[in-house]
Amino acid sequence: MGACSKRRFHQHAAAVMALALCCSFTSHVSRAEEKDTLVVDEVVVAATRIPMAPSRISAAATVLTQDDIRRTPFHSGTQIDDLLRYVPTVQPSLLGSRYNHPTAQFVSIRGLGTRRALVLLDGVPLNDGFGGWINWGLVPDRIERVEIIPGGGSNLYGTWAMGGIINIISQSDRPKTGVSGDLSEGSLGTHIQSVRTQYGNDRTGLTLSYRHFDTAGFLTVPAYQRGPVDTPVGSEHHQFTGSVSHELTPQTVATLSGTYYTEDRSFGTPFSHGARTIGSVSFGLKGDLGAGGVWEVKTFAQWQTFRNQSGRVLPSPFIRQFDQLDRLQTIPSNDVGGMTQWTAPLFSFSRIVVGGDARAILAQSEEVLVPSQTPLVTRGKQVGIGTFGEWIIEPFDALVLTAGARWDWWKNFGGSRTAGPGTTGETQDNTASMVNPKFSLLYRLNDRVRIGGSVYQAFRAPTLNELYRDFSSSGFTFLSNDRLEPERLTGGEVKVEVELLPHGRLGFRATGHYDVIKDQILFVTQGPTSVMRRNIGEGRSVGTDVELRSRLNDLLYMTAGYSFVDSVITSFPGNPSREGLRIPNVSRHQVTAGLTVGRPDVAQLTVQGRYLSRQFADDLNRQPVADFIVLDMALRKRITSWAELFIDGENLTDRRYIATQTGGLKTLGQPLLILGGLRIDL
Repeated sequence: MGACSKRRFHQHAAAVMALALCCSFTSHVSRAEEKDTLVVDEVVVAATRIPMAPSRISAAATVLTQDDIRRTPFHSGTQIDDLLRYVPTVQPSLLGSRYNHPTAQFVSIRGLGTRRALVLLDGVPLNDGFGGWINWGLVPDRIERVEIIPGGGSNLYGTWAMGGIINIISQSDRPKTGVSGDLSEGSLGTHIQSVRTQYGNDRTGLTLSYRHFDTAGFLTVPAYQRGPVDTPVGSEHHQFTGSVSHELTPQTVATLSGTYYTEDRSFGTPFSHGARTIGSVSFGLKGDLGAGGVWEVKTFAQWQTFRNQSGRVLPSPFIRQFDQLDRLQTIPSNDVGGMTQWTAPLFSFSRIVVGGDARAILAQSEEVLVPSQTPLVTRGKQVGIGTFGEWIIEPFDALVLTAGARWDWWKNFGGSRTAGPGTTGETQDNTASMVNPKFSLLYRLNDRVRIGGSVYQAFRAPTLNELYRDFSSSGFTFLSNDRLEPERLTGGEVKVEVELLPHGRLGFRATGHYDVIKDQILFVTQGPTSVMRRNIGEGRSVGTDVELRSRLNDLLYMTAGYSFVDSVITSFPGNPSREGLRIPNVSRHQVTAGLTVGRPDVAQLTVQGRYLSRQFADDLNRQPVADFIVLDMALRKRITSWAELFIDGENLTDRRYIATQTGGLKTLGQPLLILGGLRIDL
């Protein structure tokens, strides 16, 4: 069966399954009884260091619960970046992590650009220590909730959280005992199998899980630029995870977890592919001191080997006849860190949290340029430590005041470049320290209206990848810069939240923000085929977002959101022609909407849509990425108390849109994808 025939077969089979599910869905929903009252689960936000209810946080926090995640087409851990596309102000890389190059997997919050948001998985950074990109593939399939807190977060988390925090919390391994798993098949040659087993009692929990993901992918070069050399962009990975937690005493719990992850990826031509192996382990202790006091210690270590091979398309990137080997890279890196914090009440109306953390990254890039066969080895080390404190004051129930600050010390050292025997060049060491404060206020005008605001400073240190690693793609060369300085952000935000109808039936939130980044790091065009990372003078991001959520009854749930952000270069000494141009890879307008009908214990249908306006892929704003609309769908049918069928559709209209552009070469976003499968929870 040919590729086109296979694709049609998968789509027709999926359509039959969808029709069958829809028929069953309609019959069951018509018999479902509506309830007069709604049960609204109280959730807490842990990303603030002190767990708090969203209604007590001054920031515009968004919490996606397990139910929120499972009703969407993006319920697998392999799709977490796609899930975030429906959160206003959050813009992951337009090409999803299932197909994108690992070093191009980023997320931007509030138009601040890539590498400026911290992503945590159970308190451990998913941001790659060497490059700052997000290792989305390490996220497991069973997620308890996802917390998104936009705005400066360096007062609590340092360099990685300049633009905000995304906190992913996996399902607990206590006290349940059982087995769960997913099996799905779909178009684009996509296959996913996962299994999770857990044992738990009142004191001990053990979880083991495995996931295999494989997709043949699709051709990312548009038909009008495509040539004989182009092949589909696909990926395959295996993920093994395990965790154990044990109650050492009634007040103290120890947790040990680990992950082993391997992946292989093809990047669209015969000589362009890559592979990664990642191992990680973390250990934590958490104790209850009584009277609201809590202490916590956590350490983690990660080791990674990334092998990347790139090909040069000939006779040119736009006459795509064949390719030849251009560059071989091997990047081993080690990343270790830890944190400790102590939380306690202070007087009867306030709480404090104090703590510190440290992180060290050691990496090198070993590459061979073809055909010269000249070896080039680049090495570097980065160390950072920080201490933080925060005081949360609640003088009366309607008012929450928060004051906090963090001191950070950061150093790059041991950098060198060796090109062949006897040609080693030392790079400049760089040390910096800074204090980042934040002050926040939340005031409840009445039972239905809350207003909040914050002012803050934050910073970001350049990564080892930005300082030392060069790479090439599509005939372009991307140059590092070992003289980069840290970025410095000053900003503020305000929000208004209104509960238009009680019990969570209808809620509204509007937020505004203003952020200025001094010495912002961007790729700056050097010539027709090269760009270099440089500090510009200043960038500015100003915007607003609006969200509406409605749960009128147990059968109907609606969401809508809009975000506007104007992110531009305001100062660039020596390059005034670039002032006023837009920051790359940021859309000014973002619209999201979703409708869910039905109940998860019977049958449920979700339809979602999103719009992104035009953005630019370069600093000169000469490489536009056109606006587009994408529709997605999820249908789930409960067949027993422990099993359900599901069918998911992504990009239902098969919209051909551009995800990014390198020079004149464009990259398509994901076409129509239909996935159907079975989920069990025993």
